Amino acid sequence: MRLEKNMGADTDRFEKYAAEWWNPTGRLFSLHRINPLRFEYFKEKAGELKDRRVLDIGCGGGLLAERFASSGAFVTGIDLSPVAIEAAKKHSAENGLEIDYKTASPAILVKEDHEPFDIVICAEVLEHVDDLAGFLKDSLSMLKPRGTFFFGTINKTIKARFFALFIAEDVLKMVPKGTHDYKRFIRPSLLKEILEANSTEMTEIKGMTYDPLRLEFRISEDTSVNYLGYAVKK
Repeated sequence: MRLEKNMGADTDRFEKYAAEWWNPTGRLFSLHRINPLRFEYFKEKAGELKDRRVLDIGCGGGLLAERFASSGAFVTGIDLSPVAIEAAKKHSAENGLEIDYKTASPAILVKEDHEPFDIVICAEVLEHVDDLAGFLKDSLSMLKPRGTFFFGTINKTIKARFFALFIAEDVLKMVPKGTHDYKRFIRPSLLKEILEANSTEMTEIKGMTYDPLRLEFRISEDTSVNYLGYAVKK
């Protein structure tokens, strides 16, 4: 199923994960490992979250959206997978959280009449997009001036190809085989260029490094595989 070309061709791969999104030991367990780490980083940079308007693009089953909502933010979560959105709605309802989930892409949402967002998040979604420039243009157009754009994705390096594909998928099986496509990996320089073309300045970039001895991720200065960071709209 490809509802919008700039959302990417990977939607099909996540359709079958309905029961997996909230299983910390299931096929998506790596997301559960990085979720607290990435949220704490985003929260630290965002400051007070209460009553802030947050858009989580490619929200999946709502792991990150629920963290923001639990901190008092008004959260909208969008994803092209109806299965993921239904899983997200069910889990948030069970936990008493009011999150506005929609089956949509940025290209769809941008056409709706709504206030601009204080925060826009694209975490672990950019590397699944066909038209990165178009996707980011639509996403950033919904961010208010001085608003914060948070991102997390995979660098396009030989090291990333080895660790994010071969090691993570084939050896450690941290993510299901076929989850990622090296052609869609993104160099930080390209991301910075697209952000600047949309009047958004990359403020910080950090690595998210996996420690195989402790079986955990940590924030580091090594951006050669996974990286995350934030940018501010002018």
